[in-house]
Amino acid sequence: MKKIGIAIGAFFGLILVVLVLVLVLAGSFITNGFLVSQIESALNVRAQVEKVNINLFSAISGIGVEGIILAPRDAVANKGTPLEERKPLTKGTVQLGKVDVKISFLALFSKQLKVNTLVLKEPEISLVMYEDGGNNLTPLFKTPKIVNGQPNEALSSEAMDEKKKEEEEAKNETPSGPFSIKDIPIAINMNLVGIQDGNVTISMRKTGQVIQVKDLDLELTNIDIDGSDLPSHNSINVNFDADVTIIGKNKKESAMFLLDTEGKVTPFVVKTGLVNPKVNYQVKMLESSFISGFAAFDAIAGELPILENAGLKLDKLKEKAILEKDVKFNVEYSNGKVTFLDEPTFPTKNYDLQIVKGSYIVTTTNYHEMRMGILYDEDESKKSIAGVDAKIKEAIKGQGDPKVFRDKILGNLIKDDRFNIPFKTYGDIRNPKVDLGVSIGSLTDLIGGAVKDVIKGKANEALKKIPGASDALKGLGF
Repeated sequence: MKKIGIAIGAFFGLILVVLVLVLVLAGSFITNGFLVSQIESALNVRAQVEKVNINLFSAISGIGVEGIILAPRDAVANKGTPLEERKPLTKGTVQLGKVDVKISFLALFSKQLKVNTLVLKEPEISLVMYEDGGNNLTPLFKTPKIVNGQPNEALSSEAMDEKKKEEEEAKNETPSGPFSIKDIPIAINMNLVGIQDGNVTISMRKTGQVIQVKDLDLELTNIDIDGSDLPSHNSINVNFDADVTIIGKNKKESAMFLLDTEGKVTPFVVKTGLVNPKVNYQVKMLESSFISGFAAFDAIAGELPILENAGLKLDKLKEKAILEKDVKFNVEYSNGKVTFLDEPTFPTKNYDLQIVKGSYIVTTTNYHEMRMGILYDEDESKKSIAGVDAKIKEAIKGQGDPKVFRDKILGNLIKDDRFNIPFKTYGDIRNPKVDLGVSIGSLTDLIGGAVKDVIKGKANEALKKIPGASDALKGLGF
């Protein structure tokens, strides 16, 4: 996933460089065909651009490009066929409805790159993750082998040798080390960089899952970065809204998360100028988000057969859980790892799902370690507890207090008259391992410690010595 991010970032960087050059050098010769030739000379794609609009007659100059489509490279792109002679593309791997760039030339005279606006509108990206870890986007960002019907000069042995020589010279002249913003001689000041109304479809070949990101809005605002004065100029405001739907191999929706995220990001470490490895966000998950068929819940139900024997039905864990109100929480993001910084509770009709601080998910590998808790709905819990008590009362036939038997069977599974099931889920989130965080009363506890071995299939001689205990256990289904 990291390589994908770098590749997409490189594409957007190329778009920005080309558009800025267009603004600096623009004239009547700048056309959509010109942009297509520039893109196809740099990327291993077939490109299409529908329209170019340029405004050079103001302090804030701008360019708008509409209908950008990137598709896998074909013979048309290799030959450099003029755009007007091509059959139009109707769909691509990457599509951009419109790109708007507005740049201040006056700021360049004071050593500032001030791109007031860079907005990608209505992008459509179709990403396929292959079983070997590869994807369908990486090939698009390779250097093309053929340009305008001829072998690409950038890949000739002479060009490669020259490139290698330049890299060696640069390595000798400049000490190697990580990128630092302090090495950049100009300040960066932007009002808005973002994506509006985007849609991304990610198909996982290995699992058959499809992740759909719809209505994606990503805004980076008030971008203020100056490598020479990071204590005062080192901030970006981030807003991220999206509807994320996970579709299982069975073609059914297993989860939908309606997200509204914001935060003020410190992009660089003040002392070193290196990229800040950790960023904090405030996330709001909106009402009507849901999960269904969570694998960890199936595992919990399998670990608690004693509850079903005692009258508690766990069917509610397998039903769709719809969030009943918006929930805000804070997370930290670092190298693909999302860590919960507080302990949010997600209320649904059937239960409340609680997440413990420090739980995390590694988005690049699907590995996770989450400490969570299920707190059953109050009415449902009372009905289940009453059912347990009734079954115990019938079994013991008046020989003891049903509540005492119930407490010994269920242990600390009851909290404030509600069933409480703390657990830990870890490993691959698609096939998690689950450890229960509760101790369920054993048969030994139930009969006051008289029997040391767990009874399997029938009561042993020690149990028979306790009046009424054997019949009580049989009545409970043991």
